Amino acid sequence: MTSADLTSSRREQALDWLLRLQQAPLDSPLHSAFEQWCASDPANAEAYRKAHKLWQLTGQLAPTTTEHWPKAQVLPMPARRNRRWWLGAAVAACLLVAVAPSLSLRLQADYRTAQGETRDVTLADGSVVQMDSDTAIAVDYSGNHRDVKLLAGQAFFEVAPNKAKPFHVRADAVKVTVTGTAFNVELRPGRVGVDVQHGSVRVEDSADGHVLSDALTAGERLRYVDGLVQVKTFVPSQAAAWRQGQLIADDQRVAELVQALARYLPGKVVLRDEALGEKRVTGVYDLRKPEAALRAVIRPHGGEVRSYGPWLLVLGSP
Repeated sequence: MTSADLTSSRREQALDWLLRLQQAPLDSPLHSAFEQWCASDPANAEAYRKAHKLWQLTGQLAPTTTEHWPKAQVLPMPARRNRRWWLGAAVAACLLVAVAPSLSLRLQADYRTAQGETRDVTLADGSVVQMDSDTAIAVDYSGNHRDVKLLAGQAFFEVAPNKAKPFHVRADAVKVTVTGTAFNVELRPGRVGVDVQHGSVRVEDSADGHVLSDALTAGERLRYVDGLVQVKTFVPSQAAAWRQGQLIADDQRVAELVQALARYLPGKVVLRDEALGEKRVTGVYDLRKPEAALRAVIRPHGGEVRSYGPWLLVLGSP
């Protein structure tokens, strides 16, 4: 494990301890286990000290259920007069967002990646799943089906052919069915995207079985946004460009690119300026340097990035 990975893991553990102690302040065995964790390494105690300080700065806003945890990666920001109060609330949200995926996805996912991490997984039938940053999947190969549920992020699938056992990918309200092909599926709040590199897939709404595309073929891209379907063409070699560390934008909204880049950064990314978010951008951006990519996306439209520690980046006009 690299130094950066170790630091990230320790920070995640500190946040995990913080939430558990807040929810069970009178649990003596829990406190004993926490003290042992702190004593095992001075860096652990320091990580918790920083997490606790952040918690104090944000007013100790503790969630009671997962329904109260914020889910979006990009938030609008209110007028300047409310900024001081809102900044505190946003930092609190950063803390909860850092903890929430660890607690909820850990229970559901068979495979996960952290921010900035990619991973290749070979499934039991020989199919390969390439997972992007901050991605989680659950796998079910029981019975006569092969099911993969995309819980978060995006993944590129190279499916081993087997007509007797169709391969299904479920992402939110979308179900993709194939027998053997290569395609990318991306899940964002209110949106699912499917890009086919070769072969073809059937895409439907998993809730009611409504067919969104009976045969989405190589070089076709489907976007299902808030119940609306859009199909466009693209160069098949550009499918899942994230595998080469690239984010390719073709006349896309700044808000969409900010949302995509937020997966590669710790904490929260806040888009303060709605008008800036509606601007259009075309270009190729380096996912290995996500903060620099954010600056490159908004700078042509007069935007700037402000950093508030490791947990919050605020984007807007000067």
